[in-house]
Amino acid sequence: MSIDRSAILNEAIRFRKLIQSCDPEATELVIDDFPVMSCKLTSMILVYHFLKLYPDIEIIGVGGARPDNCSITHYWIEIEGMVIDITGDQYNLIDDDELDGFIISLRPYSPIHVAKIENSFLYDLFKVSYVEKFTKGLPDISESFVEKLECSYLQLTSLEKCT
Repeated sequence: MSIDRSAILNEAIRFRKLIQSCDPEATELVIDDFPVMSCKLTSMILVYHFLKLYPDIEIIGVGGARPDNCSITHYWIEIEGMVIDITGDQYNLIDDDELDGFIISLRPYSPIHVAKIENSFLYDLFKVSYVEKFTKGLPDISESFVEKLECSYLQLTSLEKCT
C-alpha cells in the first residue's frame, strides 16, 4: 500500500488541530504544555491514528538526541520514506538556555513537518538513539498503553464530530 505525501500531510494537520483544540485536562496522553515535551506521546497517538486508517502499513518511530548534548531529545515517526513530526515547534517555545545554538539558528520551526527522509532536517539536528517499528494491533506495546492510546484517540476524534 502506498500513501502519498498529501494524504500524510492532511492527516498530520488534522490531528495537530484536534490535539490543539482539546482540553488536556480531560484528554488521555495530552499534556498541558503541548507541544513542549510532547513529541513521543503525540507521535504514539499519531501512530495509532495512521494504523487505524492504514492497518497494513509499518510505521517507524525514531528517537534522537543532539550529538553534543544528549539531554536535548526529539521523537518523530516515518511512513513509507516520509518523516512526520507534529511537535517540532516546541523548539520555538523552549527557552534558549535549554537549547543549543544550532537548534536556535534554525528557528522558526513549523508545527507540522512532513518531508521525504532525505530532505528532512531532523537527521541533521538529531543523532538517532533508537528506532521502533509499529504494525497493526501494536503487538510490541503493553496492553495498558494501547488502551490509553485508544482512549486518547476516541476523545480526540469525538471532538471533531462535535465541531
